Amino acid sequence: LPGKLGEGRFAAADFLREIQGLSAHFRPLRIDGEDYRHRGLPEAPPPYSDEQVTRAAYATAGASLDDFPGLLDHLAKVHPSRYGALTDELGAVCLTGVTAVPDQSTALRLVVLADRLYDREVPVLASGLPFDRLFSDEMLNGGYRKKYFRA
Repeated sequence: LPGKLGEGRFAAADFLREIQGLSAHFRPLRIDGEDYRHRGLPEAPPPYSDEQVTRAAYATAGASLDDFPGLLDHLAKVHPSRYGALTDELGAVCLTGVTAVPDQSTALRLVVLADRLYDREVPVLASGLPFDRLFSDEMLNGGYRKKYFRA
């Protein structure tokens, strides 16, 4: 049961003592203003045409050019811990034929890839479905909604 994870192995008293020791080195700081996480999502830009994406891929040093279903198939065969290595040295990611993500496992893999691309500041150009329609309403209202909105 999730509520009993670590039971009998976790030294809560030791942890509390360490946390209290650390807290002596910090002070609370209030930052006024609206929480940036509540700012809402921007509207996704309109997708490019397949021809525009292909031209951009050939004109951009280090760009990849993949069809979206092929990318999803490839991601299913690679452990998400390796997605960072997939994105190293990329100048841009160019995707054609973007469609709605078919299931939650695929959606979560796509979120990990989006995080790695964001961390490396790799631009993404795509044709097909706008990115704000990748995930179903069921996914966006489920337990992983924060992850999907992050992507």
